[in-house]
Amino acid sequence: MPGGSALLGETQKMVLGTNWKLPVENVCGDGYHLGWAHAGAMSAVQSMDLTGLNVGNSGVDLDGGLSVAGMNGHMVLSALDGVSGYAFYPDPKPILEYLEANRQTVIDRLGEVRGKQVWGAQVNITIFPNLQLLPGLNWFRVYHPKGPGQIEQWTWAMAENDMLEAVKTQILENQCLTVGLAGLFDNDDGDNLAACTEQSRGWRTAQMDVYTNMALGRSGKREGFPGDIAAGLVSEHNQRYFYRRWQEHMMAETWAEVPTYNINSLTAQEAEHA
Repeated sequence: MPGGSALLGETQKMVLGTNWKLPVENVCGDGYHLGWAHAGAMSAVQSMDLTGLNVGNSGVDLDGGLSVAGMNGHMVLSALDGVSGYAFYPDPKPILEYLEANRQTVIDRLGEVRGKQVWGAQVNITIFPNLQLLPGLNWFRVYHPKGPGQIEQWTWAMAENDMLEAVKTQILENQCLTVGLAGLFDNDDGDNLAACTEQSRGWRTAQMDVYTNMALGRSGKREGFPGDIAAGLVSEHNQRYFYRRWQEHMMAETWAEVPTYNINSLTAQEAEHA
């Protein structure tokens, strides 16, 4: 909405025994883990469909979302239904009413696709290297490396300024329910991320390549969007671009050697009519 957004509540700080890249990878592109790692949490709070993702991932709709990368390490993982950002709210009705009441305003401002399909959908945004935000689940987060195998994760709730105070309160409460120190989803992820970090230190593991081949060779341009795009939320497309960007930084001896690219960037005219 034109009024912008703001952070809510206090900073939620949590130390995790994990490499900083793993939580970024987890959020930037890994829709596949939802129905497995978060089966219990989804059973408790899921109230709407999210591109068919459910406990056991039995009915995934690969046409229901986009994995967008190839933009200097920045990425978007987005559903296209305009409402699923609030699929993990036990009672999403007040927020769905807000979306319905303001949908046309957003369409007039952002265009048909962004206003009708993206606004209100589950959207995971990654600003390389370590900042992420999720409109819908409504959290804003940065990961601070604290040394080898340890990070401090800072999370805030966020809401649009035009939302009613009652809706903002609901968002803050649901954010604390799902992510953060006592969050259902973050407790699932924290255990897995720490285990992945520890296992990666093993002698045999160190000799193995990371297998990230889901949707390999199945990406390209999509009208109205920048970036290299693969269909669906179940993919490893964004993860590959994340590690590619990290490698580019590690291999460069100076900032001038870090490549700059925005694959399939929009022209000014395309952006205006997107």
